[in-house]
Amino acid sequence: MRILLFIPCLADQFAPKAAEATALLLEHLGCEVIFPEGQTCCGQAHRNSGDEEAARAMVLRMAQIFEGDEWIVTPSGSCAAMITRHALELFGSESVVPANVQSLVRRTRELVQFIEEELGLAPDEIVGDPGNAASVVAWHPSCHLRELNRFDASGRFLESIPGLEVKRLRQEEQCCGFGGTFASKFGAISGALAEDRCAALEESRAPVLLCNDTGCTMNIEGRLSRRGTPVEIQHVAEWFCQALGLQSREQETR
Repeated sequence: MRILLFIPCLADQFAPKAAEATALLLEHLGCEVIFPEGQTCCGQAHRNSGDEEAARAMVLRMAQIFEGDEWIVTPSGSCAAMITRHALELFGSESVVPANVQSLVRRTRELVQFIEEELGLAPDEIVGDPGNAASVVAWHPSCHLRELNRFDASGRFLESIPGLEVKRLRQEEQCCGFGGTFASKFGAISGALAEDRCAALEESRAPVLLCNDTGCTMNIEGRLSRRGTPVEIQHVAEWFCQALGLQSREQETR
């Protein structure tokens, strides 16, 4: 199956390992991964800041770049939710939504959602045991998984991996405090939310935290660093690659 890979801005700039792990994992699962050149932001930051005109322009650009009939897969629940749940709102009436935007909305999937719902793979069909990856992890579901109807589903998917113990954090439905531009507009609230997530993580005593969004990863990781808490944070794709022994070209040449 041929898929188009959409890498979010934050992953591109701050978490390239998560982006590369996503491509490696999809290739391992039999997908031909195409990375469309020229891709940029999905427009979420602009929409959240009230600039719907700029957000609409971003969505139109993305629709042009990702034209076709292939699935569009992203390692970000946040960006997937922006496209599948909010892109159409930017155009008002359905009668004025360009056909390629409607197609973009129909074809976009978050990574774990795509693996489970479109590839139809169960966890034990992907990996038999944690291998060299952590066998005990905590899980932070990003808020946007609710908009994808995946808030519980993605956690259950991970819990079904043979040999993996997934520790659910207390009040796991609570936001990490990132929320895109929310973190810069409401720094004190964002910091308090992140502190609570870090405290919950420390209570779990898990050595690794799995997440499905770079924004959450950055916010929690930064707060953990300030607290001096030695917990590794991985994107779900990174964990799978480690468990499967998949290596990037850079790792292979070392």
